[in-house]
Amino acid sequence: MSSVTTTLLSYARRPYWRVAVLSAGAAAAAYGLGSLSPHVSAVVAAITALVSVRPTFHSSLREALRQVLGVVIGAVFAFAALELVGASVLALFGAIVACFITASILRLGEEGAVAVGVTVILVVGPQFSTLAIEARLFGVVVGSALALVVSYFTRPGTPHGRALADVVELGERASALLTGIGTALADREGHLAAVLADRWLAEAEDILARTTETKHLAEDAVAGARWSPMIGHAEAQAVLAQVKLTEATAITLVGMCRDLQVAAGRDSAMPPGMATSLSHVLLATAGAITEQAETARGNPAETLDDDAVVMGAATRTRKQAASVVRGLDDTRPLLLGGSLLRDTEKITEILSGR
Repeated sequence: MSSVTTTLLSYARRPYWRVAVLSAGAAAAAYGLGSLSPHVSAVVAAITALVSVRPTFHSSLREALRQVLGVVIGAVFAFAALELVGASVLALFGAIVACFITASILRLGEEGAVAVGVTVILVVGPQFSTLAIEARLFGVVVGSALALVVSYFTRPGTPHGRALADVVELGERASALLTGIGTALADREGHLAAVLADRWLAEAEDILARTTETKHLAEDAVAGARWSPMIGHAEAQAVLAQVKLTEATAITLVGMCRDLQVAAGRDSAMPPGMATSLSHVLLATAGAITEQAETARGNPAETLDDDAVVMGAATRTRKQAASVVRGLDDTRPLLLGGSLLRDTEKITEILSGR
């Protein structure tokens, strides 16, 4: 019994199933409320609630306003078309085209245009009357209101808060990856296994891909600040800046892992002294990433001061490693070492805002 309960709870925590259950509940509740009053179209209320539920509150608010605006515009054009040419396929065609034109002028986008067009069909229906328009208008209002309430619970927290939590976790993953690479270089005395290098690259690319996804969420939060009282524009902008900082770090990390993958494919070991010195640089750089990520929990996009302990350690170890690399006679490890040092310096510049 406990295992079944655990399984159900795990499904309930998934965003897809939360939205599915809440959408179904909103549609059912809208239909029930609409059925209680002859002045509300239960079918329109249920349909509106279903299509208006969104993963975020501000998206649902935007969709609700579109629906209400759509029913008003749709009713006006439908009435005009029916008055001019009567009830016919041609009247419906003309009304929908007019709705798309109006939606374009109001910059509602394709989705908004479709919402307006659908409203024409819902409002006019097979029989046209003032009572039908009023009932369907109230149906849209009821459905939109329920969708708005339900959308508040689709995901816990605020959109920018979720984006911040995600990007801090990704920063910690980037730090852990650099730590793993640095430790492996020291423990294996410069011998790079192709399998290990492939794994590093796959992890770096996954971090970058997820950072890009989080960037879309952060950008949506900034745009949603105009619609939702729960989103502060300044806070959302700061989170977006933090995501861009982490994205730049992840891009550099991918480049480092590709260089290591190429070096591993040549099946040639680094000089032990170079491997040890680079290990210290990577571990110090990982420490700087962790420090910035921890700072970002309370102050997103807060950069590290050049005088910070972690920044000093990164600079000191990089200078020591540079002297070791410059003393090499073999071109390949010299180029690899120089490339990795440039990338670690770039990461510290990103973290310090330079």
